[in-house]
Amino acid sequence: MRTPSFLMPAAILLVLALALIQAAPALAAAPTRAPSTTDPTRVGAQEQSKAEAAALLEKGEAEKAYELYMRLLRTSPDDDHVNLGLARAAAKAKRWNQAVQAYETLLEKHPNEAGLYGELAHVYMLLGDRDAAERSLAMMRALDGKSTQAETDKALDTLESRYSDFQVHGKVRAGLQYDSNANLGPDSNDVQIGNWRIRLKDAKAKGSFGAYLGADLDLGWRPYRDSSWWLVGDVQGFYRGHENSAMSRTRGKEAHWGRAAAGLRHLSSSTLAEVRMKVEAFDYEWWQHVSAYGPEATLLWAVTPAAQVIVKGGVEKRDYSRDYLRDGTFGTAGAYGRLFFGSDNHEVLVGGRWLGANAAKRDYGYNGWEGTARLLFKLPHGFELAPFASYTQEYYIGPATALEDDPRQDKRFRIGVGLTYRINESWSLETSYQYTRNWSNCELYTYDQHFVNTGIVWSF
Repeated sequence: MRTPSFLMPAAILLVLALALIQAAPALAAAPTRAPSTTDPTRVGAQEQSKAEAAALLEKGEAEKAYELYMRLLRTSPDDDHVNLGLARAAAKAKRWNQAVQAYETLLEKHPNEAGLYGELAHVYMLLGDRDAAERSLAMMRALDGKSTQAETDKALDTLESRYSDFQVHGKVRAGLQYDSNANLGPDSNDVQIGNWRIRLKDAKAKGSFGAYLGADLDLGWRPYRDSSWWLVGDVQGFYRGHENSAMSRTRGKEAHWGRAAAGLRHLSSSTLAEVRMKVEAFDYEWWQHVSAYGPEATLLWAVTPAAQVIVKGGVEKRDYSRDYLRDGTFGTAGAYGRLFFGSDNHEVLVGGRWLGANAAKRDYGYNGWEGTARLLFKLPHGFELAPFASYTQEYYIGPATALEDDPRQDKRFRIGVGLTYRINESWSLETSYQYTRNWSNCELYTYDQHFVNTGIVWSF
């Protein structure tokens, strides 16, 4: 009798099924074969992903770097580069518990790496755990042998202050100065105004020695540790006095300036944006003063850790106590680029801004622009050298005086250099020189000025 055609395949399938059932326990117990770590394609892709994650972290995109490092960790859990990158990315992305875990994983393999204990201490301080941070720094001190207990305590105090939800920083400075043209006057009392040669009283440039005293206070508060929002404020004051008694005749022997401002700041891994409302007052001998108030805004974008773009602007209403025709609205708007370079993070800043005013007397209104360049060189032994230069043009709507017909135009060039010597973290010495040359189609406002100062600064 012939076997039906469908029975033979069915019998084969039944035999295979029974064999698989018998072998299932052994297959389940057998180890899974790991992907080959020598596969060139896989290794190349892994290295490319690690380079991409490192680049994201370098650019300040901590959250994206963290996510990529987490994917890498699943395929390479024992890779030290991955674990270190994950630890740093987690710390910058404010995932501090994950950062602690990654650092502890590394320290289990490399218990003698003092630098890892230092980085871990920073993360513990961000978590608000000073005791754990102190233990990490104690381990670092035991391994590197370069710091004392007192230095560790000071470092902890500094970190605690840096990562506190309430920040207070400030400076107090005092010193001596010499101003070759304290009243910003022309070279002579005899000036040409329009078609007239006029002799003025006390208009000529007056040189004077003097002294200055200043104080700055910056405040910041955030509602909780992970918040990107800060309430910010500042209070500043400055006094300048001249010894030349001739300055009293024009009410310019002493000058006072003060400012208070408050606002809101938002911080991310690569941006800072803030808006403040300010009030300022500038006064000469408590007799004539100028007050100003209005909003100001700043936006900083870190394109890379070494390059920043800064946009700033503000509008203010000014009131003049003894010249109400100059009252009005004044504004500025500018953009700057800042670049850090070299192993010591030297700086260069270049940019420009628009200037404008709309005064009660239309002739006093103006438009203009200013270009600025600044350098900062961090030299050995605590010295910092800061040369700078600027060029400004101002175009007024009307003439400078009633005796002239052409609208006033000013061009101003300023160049100088500052030198700072840091005695320690709190104290420093400062000195600077500045030269200003102002050209104007009105001789009354054509002048030059040399200014030198030297003093001491306390920072806290």
